[in-house]
Amino acid sequence: MTTRPLVLPVCTPAADPAAAQAPPAIAIVKLPPWVFPLVNSIAFDAAGDIVLPAVGVESVVFSFQVPKGQNGVIKEMANVFIGGGFTDGSGAIVWRVRQNQQAVRGKENIVNSLGSVAAPSRIGGGGFIRILENDIVDLSVLNVSVVPGGQFIGGRLSGWFYPKDEDPSDIWF
Repeated sequence: MTTRPLVLPVCTPAADPAAAQAPPAIAIVKLPPWVFPLVNSIAFDAAGDIVLPAVGVESVVFSFQVPKGQNGVIKEMANVFIGGGFTDGSGAIVWRVRQNQQAVRGKENIVNSLGSVAAPSRIGGGGFIRILENDIVDLSVLNVSVVPGGQFIGGRLSGWFYPKDEDPSDIWF
């Protein structure tokens, strides 16, 4: 069996200069840093566990501060009840994601376990929570009516920080 050489057509300049235009420019789309992490983004994974607080008490499960010069995004969360005496979705336990001691819209009255600490769920309602330089973020839990008896509350928030100057100059927060 013999192989034949590959012959490519030869391109010559067009006789008409108007026909010999430069190829169209290629536009590179850059996704916003809160949608896709940049090469200089820093991943974070905050988690914690506490003993179930007394009835009527709201306690912080864990908290963290957004570093100076950085903004960030929370992409995944988990909140769990470990122990007996609780029915998921009953409203007997209420979790909140808070930013500077204010509940994040849509995350102010969470009455269901969302994922597990080992396998957190993606943030619903847009897919992320934006966090800004120096913000203090926490996951809190309010015990509405579960009698404490050795149960635990666990939680996790994960995402990434990125340099705040990567945000568009005309962005509205």
